Amino acid sequence: MNPNLQRIRELYEQSKQLIYVDSAESLRLIDEAVALLSPADEPALRVAVIYQQVEMLTAFGRIHEALILLHQILVIAETENLEAERGELLYHIGIAHYTLGDFGTAIDYWSDCLNLENQGFSAATRINTYISLGQLYFAFHMPTDALRHHLSALKWVNEQIATDLYVRLLINLVADYCELGQHEQALTYLDEAETLAKEIQHFEYLGEALGYRTLILLEEDRLDEITQLLERGHTMERYWAWGEISWKIVTGKILQAEERNNEAITAFEEALALANQYECNSKVHVVHAVLARAYDRVGNHALAEKHQRLYQEHFNRLGSPEIFARLQQLEAQLENT
Repeated sequence: MNPNLQRIRELYEQSKQLIYVDSAESLRLIDEAVALLSPADEPALRVAVIYQQVEMLTAFGRIHEALILLHQILVIAETENLEAERGELLYHIGIAHYTLGDFGTAIDYWSDCLNLENQGFSAATRINTYISLGQLYFAFHMPTDALRHHLSALKWVNEQIATDLYVRLLINLVADYCELGQHEQALTYLDEAETLAKEIQHFEYLGEALGYRTLILLEEDRLDEITQLLERGHTMERYWAWGEISWKIVTGKILQAEERNNEAITAFEEALALANQYECNSKVHVVHAVLARAYDRVGNHALAEKHQRLYQEHFNRLGSPEIFARLQQLEAQLENT
């Protein structure tokens, strides 16, 4: 028996507690736990500990490292018939490919996650996958389809679902309704998401909720109420790559509303640099789009055209006819289950 088992479990639990409080320390702790693992340890424990390491690597945009580990522990889950774990791993591998802009591979993995013949997969896996599928449609500027899948995810929610997952779903519903201009419905979900995020001290989701609240106020020209929210947002620490990118986009939009156009461009350029640094290809085209509009606004038509061209190139690469055909196949699969 591994003499370090107790220490491994302690490090694992400590890392879990610090995910959204101090992500750097969370990663350090789980790295230490993984180093103490033995091949003879209980398979479920090995999968859980390494999966936590994957989560933290993902937080810092280290997607390729995370993918290698995911495939390693997927072999363990398949060999040991750990079906619930296998479902979560398939979902997470899909997310990694989605983040890198490989939408076709992501859809392939999510197809397995939503196949009801995989009866050992958890409700959490189904919820996560429906959320991600909705996010894919959202990236293609199809908010009605995004909302349809996020409402499908809502049907899987039960009392056993972790609060942070439920908050993730609520925030995606907020995004859909905001995109559709249905602010009243968005605020209903937003209030609940913010309350729950505060309760569990989930600062990443709290930051996202704050961002959407700010954007709603911006759409309603309530600039006098935005300043306080913006100050709160700037004081919040964001460790996760996607959270920081999103917040810089929000900041830029607020600066634009205040006619501080050059500062807005700086915020958008910082968002683009982060998206490229962390290989968040699913966000790159979004930032190019806002930069195109921002440069056009200040009369720099050469850079506006450059970013519009880059936006179109990235969008076309992500949303190829093959991807839409694969989505149609998945939709047919879902209709028949």
